[in-house]
Amino acid sequence: MAEENGVARFLSSYHWTKERDGFGGYSAISLTPDGAGFVILSDRAHLIEGSIFRHEGRIIGVRSSDMSQLDMPDALFLDPSVRDTEGLAQDAQGRLYISVEGTNRVLYRDLDGSWSALPDHPDIQSLPNNRGLEALTIAKDGTLYALPEVSKDLNAPFPVFRFRQENGWDLPMSITRSEGFLPVGADIGPDGLLYVLERGFSGFGFSSRVRRFELSDIDGLAGETLFTTEPRQHDNLEGIAVWIAPDGSLRLTMISDDNFFFLQKTEIVEYAIAK
Repeated sequence: MAEENGVARFLSSYHWTKERDGFGGYSAISLTPDGAGFVILSDRAHLIEGSIFRHEGRIIGVRSSDMSQLDMPDALFLDPSVRDTEGLAQDAQGRLYISVEGTNRVLYRDLDGSWSALPDHPDIQSLPNNRGLEALTIAKDGTLYALPEVSKDLNAPFPVFRFRQENGWDLPMSITRSEGFLPVGADIGPDGLLYVLERGFSGFGFSSRVRRFELSDIDGLAGETLFTTEPRQHDNLEGIAVWIAPDGSLRLTMISDDNFFFLQKTEIVEYAIAK
């Protein structure tokens, strides 16, 4: 069971299946403001778009289009055969931003369809391979925030990188590390707070935690824990989106990465946040 701390309430879990090659491995999700339409990113550089259907607050079905491969130029990757796409954000104008964990870069698709890379930053480039920029989100003003899945040591906080067009990258804040949880997804909610999905692995299965934070220039923020699950309560949750339900309360929608492993599943999970 998730912690009964009065903040988050479990609503539903939906096992999503598709009989098509390449389905799965989903690492990020973006929702329309009403929570119905989605764009989902796989860690093999494809997108899938569609709609989530609910009845009385529970997911009852998902309808999606065909998967579309992201046509990113090979020159943007150190090894074009490895496109470890992990984070997804979209600005108000429709520009698409993708964090690539293997090369520790953020790529973006402009309105004309062309792809480019945001400038590098030494602290980002020094992140280890396959433990780099895992979570990506964007504020209403176009400011990007990115979190890696690693910190300097087991007691060091996780850096929160910020990118602004006029200033480039900086490192305004960090969040605490505890209980073996590592950041895997992020979203800035309609309330302007930063929501971070974290994953733990005990050897017996995955556990999940969501915390939320004020965006500030402070190091070592502990934030507010919204829920923590027991191992195997859900699958490997990696993507998170925050939206407002018709009753005015906040919803957390998360998707799991099945790692293309037959013992795992693609799961869409939702929680409600108390008003």
